[in-house]
Amino acid sequence: MDRRSVTALLGVCAVPVASAVWLSSVASADPASWNGEYAITFIVGPKAGTSMAAGQPEQQHTEIYGFQSSCASGKCTATITSGPAPSNPTVPQPVQFTWDGSSWAQASDFQWDCRMPDETVQWNPAHAEVRYTPQADGSLAGTMRTEIFSGACQGTVEMNMTAERV
Repeated sequence: MDRRSVTALLGVCAVPVASAVWLSSVASADPASWNGEYAITFIVGPKAGTSMAAGQPEQQHTEIYGFQSSCASGKCTATITSGPAPSNPTVPQPVQFTWDGSSWAQASDFQWDCRMPDETVQWNPAHAEVRYTPQADGSLAGTMRTEIFSGACQGTVEMNMTAERV
């Protein structure tokens, strides 16, 4: 998967969650929030997984996304409100994360754009789960795990991301 594909997937699954996202501690009754602009850095460290896509080279890159959160009836959600549009048209929009008490989580089904050795693309069904967990320094540590169900890229791809308030 190339840089544009990762950005699209991230925009769908793994997009920002970052710093000064003053999430309340587990003991606090304050609701979680994720508001403002965040620099999301993709491909922090090597990718892992069983898919051939996990071994394809990709460059670390950073994109800026805007988030807006709200809480109602005990459920907090954060929606990406601005940033680069996904290059993969099968990524569900808008991207929305849910606070689970310790992380912002998001799951989605889409078509993985598998880059073949001859540079053609094979589209395959996939499911991605993204989590951004607040860190002591105010940033968020992100993980994205994608399962590709069929085709040449069948298998898993795992990558790390970071999110920092800008």
